[in-house]
Amino acid sequence: MIMKSFNKKSKLIVYGISVLLVLILAMLAVDSTSMPSIKVTIEEANKLILATQDITLTENMDLIEITSPDIWDQTNLQLFKIVGNSSWETFIVSKQKVVHIGIGFGGYGVTSVVPFDVNKDGTLDVVYAYSFGSGIHRSVISWLDLKDFTEHKVLDRPENAGFRMDDLILKNEGKEIAVYRIAGIDKSEINFDFLRTYPTKRDIEHMTLEKIGVLLRENNQLYNILQ
Repeated sequence: MIMKSFNKKSKLIVYGISVLLVLILAMLAVDSTSMPSIKVTIEEANKLILATQDITLTENMDLIEITSPDIWDQTNLQLFKIVGNSSWETFIVSKQKVVHIGIGFGGYGVTSVVPFDVNKDGTLDVVYAYSFGSGIHRSVISWLDLKDFTEHKVLDRPENAGFRMDDLILKNEGKEIAVYRIAGIDKSEINFDFLRTYPTKRDIEHMTLEKIGVLLRENNQLYNILQ
């Protein structure tokens, strides 16, 4: 009887240890992508950008972070912008990877970014507006596929014959992205310098915005359907 009781207890102990080992291994096998991401600092982002991009920061240039809460919460991406010269370039930093988005030379660079699943593949992408142009100021909309980090330009429909010269604000309105032009600002509260960095919610509250279009996907292409 004593030996049978001992064997039974031994089996229970071995079973318990086996279950515990299985649980530990399962926890260790959790995909690292499901773990919470940690933001990089300005200093870390600066090193990554300088190491991977064809750019040199001079004494009158600085790097600032422009990541909005919705971008970080929904995509775990960070956005950084170079300020202080004639080329206000913007970079996305994610998991030690750096992607240059838009064009900033001669304009304000990226002025608005929203998360949106453009190609309906279950992964949120980012859609953004930016302005550039030395001599002729122009505003453009593009989107970045976050599965392969490829940039795609958003075309107007009907096609716009000239350059769009007004800077833009994008708004995620339910299941679509609305496009607004900045028709004016309350100069007693803000000035256009905020576009050189990145407009905050407070800045947008002091703008006069005019809706000019809605982004819609047709034939695997994202278009700005003008109103």
